Amino acid sequence: MSENSDYIEVKSYSSAIPPSKAKKIAKQGVSGVISGGRISDESKKIFNKHGIWHRENVEPSDLESESREIEKEN
Repeated sequence: MSENSDYIEVKSYSSAIPPSKAKKIAKQGVSGVISGGRISDESKKIFNKHGIWHRENVEPSDLESESREIEKEN
């Protein structure tokens, strides 16, 4: 991966992303986190502290519609 590439972490948990996992994700140097479930409030604070954008409760269909829009633009 080139130095100019953003690294986005996609996670799927049956429960909220716990702070311990959020700390590990932050150490990886990610730019953003997309979660199919909830992100705990403490984890959101960790992501915010490290400048990591985050989206929770994202459905697969949400990603599909956005990718189709991008394909149309190109």
